[in-house]
Amino acid sequence: MKTKNIFSVLTAIVLLTSTICAQEESTGNFFLGLSGGVSAPLGNFASTDLGEFGSWNNTSGFAKTGFNIGFDGAYYFHKNIGVGGVLNFSDHGGLTKDDATKLGDSYTDAFGVDESTVITNSRYRTLNFLVGPYFSLPFNKFSIEARALGGLAQSISTPEVSVQLEDNPAFTQLSSTASAFGWQLGLGFKYSFSEKMALSLMCDYFSTPGVAISNENRSNTAGRLVTNQQMSWINGSLGLAYKLK
Repeated sequence: MKTKNIFSVLTAIVLLTSTICAQEESTGNFFLGLSGGVSAPLGNFASTDLGEFGSWNNTSGFAKTGFNIGFDGAYYFHKNIGVGGVLNFSDHGGLTKDDATKLGDSYTDAFGVDESTVITNSRYRTLNFLVGPYFSLPFNKFSIEARALGGLAQSISTPEVSVQLEDNPAFTQLSSTASAFGWQLGLGFKYSFSEKMALSLMCDYFSTPGVAISNENRSNTAGRLVTNQQMSWINGSLGLAYKLK
């Protein structure tokens, strides 16, 4: 699904649910939450496949399973439906020594040289700010929670890759601080252990078409050339929520 279509769907959901519930009695429930947990990359973002001579794979991200920390909050204008947002930081590691060796071998093959040296630093760090509808189905102290969010995916950094081909000047895949549209779908539950406090467990799928990647001193397109890095992952988060009226 194209980015603009995803954004349109999320906007339509918010407007539709607001219209449906505009004349319902407002519960006025509001919550703030803090959570953290494991973040596992998926698809091209996690792939280490470099392709082969003449058909190099420019989408593999070499991302690693890392962690996420997030703040979220929502206002429930109906007992089952609300609008809220998430501010989430994710870390998916950097390239390992084995990854650098694998990349070096591919450039040696692509450029037809005897040796390539690859040096990497920095790591995948992303900050997301997403908004959209929240849904809740309560059962006494338990409630099933769902959310559909969209918004800004801001890259804080991506791995920088410097390639030295024998005695030639090095070229570099630069660390990216670009932004892009991202969307997220989540499902989980809350357990209220007091009138104000609840324990939450959420599983969220996040995806973005990708952040722009710049390259320096690159004189040709031989070998792997990354100009856009797609990202997708699943967050498993445990947290606390504070409820207000």
